[in-house]
Amino acid sequence: MSPRARRLSCTFPAAALVLAATVPPAAAKPAPAPAFAELATFEVSGEVAEILAVTPDGRTLLYTDSATGEVGLVDLTRPAEPRTIGTVPVGGEPTSVTVTRDGRHALAVVDTSTSFDAPSGELAVIDLRTRAVVRTIDLGGQPDSIALAPNGAVAAVAIENQRDEDVEVGGVEGGLPQAPTGYLAVVDLHGTPDRWTADRVALTGLDGALFAEDPEPEYVDINRQGIAAVTLQENNAVALVDLRTRTVVGSFSAGTVTRTDADTADDDTVAFDDAFTAPREPDAVQWTPQGNLVTADEGDLAEEPSGGRGWTVFSPEGEVVSTSGGAAEQALAADGRYPDGRSDDKGAEFEGAEVAVLYGTTYAFIGSERGDAVLVYDLADEAAPELLQVLPTGEAPEGLLAVKRGHLFLTSNEDDGTISVFQLGRG
Repeated sequence: MSPRARRLSCTFPAAALVLAATVPPAAAKPAPAPAFAELATFEVSGEVAEILAVTPDGRTLLYTDSATGEVGLVDLTRPAEPRTIGTVPVGGEPTSVTVTRDGRHALAVVDTSTSFDAPSGELAVIDLRTRAVVRTIDLGGQPDSIALAPNGAVAAVAIENQRDEDVEVGGVEGGLPQAPTGYLAVVDLHGTPDRWTADRVALTGLDGALFAEDPEPEYVDINRQGIAAVTLQENNAVALVDLRTRTVVGSFSAGTVTRTDADTADDDTVAFDDAFTAPREPDAVQWTPQGNLVTADEGDLAEEPSGGRGWTVFSPEGEVVSTSGGAAEQALAADGRYPDGRSDDKGAEFEGAEVAVLYGTTYAFIGSERGDAVLVYDLADEAAPELLQVLPTGEAPEGLLAVKRGHLFLTSNEDDGTISVFQLGRG
């Protein structure tokens, strides 16, 4: 097994002890658990790789490159030998991308803003046969994330209208509120692209939001019932939107994390023995097969210590089903990947999340931006996820994507402009 995909023995609950004396001498050894092994890490043709998407057949990978203003395309037919097959200029900074269910079009959301007080953006519709933008749809603000509904009928876009971190508000540098407010854009995808339209859903005035008039939506995911979960990162909250009725149907605070096993000192020593209380401030969010929500609790606005420094499973009502506590960062440390230099600044920064079923097992993938790694969990019991592996990636994994064809898992690594490809073995 590749050392870059070795299985860890620690789990969310402590691993059960098996007494050798109870095993009959003739008993067969248990089959090894399936593990992800690295197939390839390759450089993109541009400068950075941020967010990933894949065509329904699993053969063409797409990535956003904000530095070059392009969406890149990669031939994934042979996963161990990915091959760049082209780029598409989109007239601004692409921040996220997805693909329609029929595989004909990529939908890239593009930031065209020239200032914080006049944010702008559009949806670039890319014909994947001609590799050209065939239509743009004005979104009215700065987009950050896009998700396609499982039925393919609509896409939801988190319009962040992000804050200026150099502006002081209420004595806080980069503080909130800062106009204009963000919202959720809902794009109706019925018919041909020339008929597609975009609506707005306001996210102001929600219960649980710290700055209810400046929601700052960050990330969006949609379940099979057409409910969009939207993280309001700086507000430390999550909103739920029914895309059929274009209405908010729920919201909740992500709450705080209180621990005594954190490392909050940048002192060249990894020691998880500090007291720690901070708002979670979730970034990525994913629905689970059981109807709960996984959040990567990165942190952002709050003064240090900031962020949950782990990840959480919430019910749709906002109840904590499970939380990693200090175990996530400790797993990185056990693998030599905990970034002590960031201990005083959001720690390992768990930013990305992906939930997927491969070979019949539900996995949660949690990306550590500063640890240059992804934690892999068995999510069969959402109240007690089991840690399976730590996967070293390229520098600063931003986008996380599972691909059913070939049972693959990929990361786009922002700082070194690479994409890492892993494959799940059968065991």
